[in-house]
Amino acid sequence: MDINYLLLRQQTERSRAATATSNVARRIHEQLASEYERLIEDATDGRVTFTGSTARLPVRSANADGQTL
Repeated sequence: MDINYLLLRQQTERSRAATATSNVARRIHEQLASEYERLIEDATDGRVTFTGSTARLPVRSANADGQTL
């Protein structure tokens, strides 16, 4: 599955949860966001994880020539 699609859906559901007008709708959007987060973690073999609703992305380093490792 396309990781960009999953990230978009996760962000959309978090946004919808934040603006929901009822507790039921908020809870459903939060559950959907959490499921997308699980799918993202699985698709990236744990390289992208979530704490609360914040993504933890892997840190990339560069060698002496400026190339990403």
